[in-house]
Amino acid sequence: MRKAQTARDIFVMTHYYDREQPSFNRWYEWVIVLWTTIVTWVFGQMVLTAPFGDILNAIDPETGALASNLMADELANADPANLLLLFGGFTFIGIGGLLGVVGLMVHYFGSRGRASLIVGMIGVFLSLIGVIPIFMANSLFAESTALLMSVIGLSPLAYALMLLTFPAALVGLYFGWTKVQGRSLTSLHTVFVRFRWGRVIQSFVIGWAVLAAFTLGASLLGFASPRFIFDASRFLPFALLSFLLLPVQSATEEIVVRGFMNKGLIQVLGNKWVAFTLTSGLFMALHLSNPEAKAGADAGILPIVMSGYFFFGFAACLMVLIDDGLESAIGIHAANNTFAAIFVNYENSVLPTPSVWQVTPNPTGDAISTIIVLSVILACLYVTRKRWVIDRAPLPKPKETLSKTFA
Repeated sequence: MRKAQTARDIFVMTHYYDREQPSFNRWYEWVIVLWTTIVTWVFGQMVLTAPFGDILNAIDPETGALASNLMADELANADPANLLLLFGGFTFIGIGGLLGVVGLMVHYFGSRGRASLIVGMIGVFLSLIGVIPIFMANSLFAESTALLMSVIGLSPLAYALMLLTFPAALVGLYFGWTKVQGRSLTSLHTVFVRFRWGRVIQSFVIGWAVLAAFTLGASLLGFASPRFIFDASRFLPFALLSFLLLPVQSATEEIVVRGFMNKGLIQVLGNKWVAFTLTSGLFMALHLSNPEAKAGADAGILPIVMSGYFFFGFAACLMVLIDDGLESAIGIHAANNTFAAIFVNYENSVLPTPSVWQVTPNPTGDAISTIIVLSVILACLYVTRKRWVIDRAPLPKPKETLSKTFA
């Protein structure tokens, strides 16, 4: 049974990245939905990673005690300015969160008045501003946090909990998309009448095939030297969890960045190429906490190291443009992450899974190989695109917008 499309889906049904009519989407509604997405993601992280200390203590009491002692030392020796930043950030987030929830709930489910919306938006902006000082002070517990996160490579349970922090963001996004912007979930994922699971599977297979062929070719030609590190006792549970949960993690990133954020920026800026550049830069920035980013910064080659993430983000935007939906981008992203986690992983990877082979990062070579692999994948997706063209969602008649407060 087809899901009914709401009035605000009317201008996204022809092409996924068509600019939508501004009167159907207020700029502040995009900000509100972004806020609800961030809130549920952060809250989900806090809840799901809370057991990490206990898990580490159970597996390796010595490392667990070291992490606790190191965190206490970092706090005792912290720069007062960093502590003030943390306190101010959490204060802004707490007060802003309260104002945001109360004001927006009253507005969208009660009076729909200007005053309640203004109070809610003040809370939203206070919350978002509060993230800045916390980010600036994030180095305060850097060493103890890194030690604590090492549990991901030791415990399948910790690995699963970490991966589940990503779909937590979808709770807030889906709520905001349907209740604040008044849209159907289908319109966030594709312009077609139903989500094309076949295209996801096909793209996943294409991604794995291209990555496997390139890795084999690079190894035979001497450009890479994978080391066989297979450990049967640890491999199976991590491999199963990777197959089950990494596609969910990958899909979350595509839905949030290539879906919601691209759509919002295209409406506001009116240019999809500028939006693609901005979200690809954001996608790159979201990976700055990865171990390879720190190593690249220490070696003075951070732009080269991070360029691969930018290329991947921009290529994923092109995948959505080719397909008029997120299906192929989700499939390729899932293929890339599962291939790395299960078969050929990097040393000091952000996903320290017990893979079959392991390679040493080569920043320049990896950037070049990323461009080559993505180019081949894009060509394959373009050639196979017509097979998965199905009926597009019908265009409904325009209806009154959900909120006309600032019309």
